[in-house]
Amino acid sequence: MSKRLIWALVLIGLTVVVLLFNTDGKVSVELVNYTIRYSRAVVYLGFTVVGVVIGLLLK
Repeated sequence: MSKRLIWALVLIGLTVVVLLFNTDGKVSVELVNYTIRYSRAVVYLGFTVVGVVIGLLLK
């Protein structure tokens, strides 16, 4: 396995651990005109997806 693949798998594993341990509680995400309340895990997953998409577009 390449070094890059190993790092990617480690980061995916850390992300899964963080998402599993942050299932309790709600978070308010304030956008321009409105506020959305979701569970912490969903918000973190959304930010992770946005970060991955930005990273792929910059590649």
